[in-house]
Amino acid sequence: MNSFGDALKKARIAKRYTLREVSKDVGKSIGYLSDIEHNRKQPPELETVSKIEQFLDINEGFLVNMANKIRKNIKATKLNWTKKLETDQRLATILCRSENLSDDDKDRLIKTLEEMEEE
Repeated sequence: MNSFGDALKKARIAKRYTLREVSKDVGKSIGYLSDIEHNRKQPPELETVSKIEQFLDINEGFLVNMANKIRKNIKATKLNWTKKLETDQRLATILCRSENLSDDDKDRLIKTLEEMEEE
């Protein structure tokens, strides 16, 4: 069980609730909750996860903690991609404007950027 959706489904089934029952209690559609359980959507807002935990009588905060970790990871990944795209855009601009760069210079520049990325 690695995903939030798997954990949610396992908890719901263990308590013998249907998606319809959970849906009605937390105010989210059956389709939306199904998408989460099948890992087609990320965990919902923490307030909704908390409602799900209350309905399923999960006291340890397991689902909230799991959803919170996933949200932080997604946020960090988006930040890294944003930085990478900014760097790539600057590099593309430099290369487009630098018609005098030799192929060797371009190769050295790319190698340097790759080494920086590994650090």
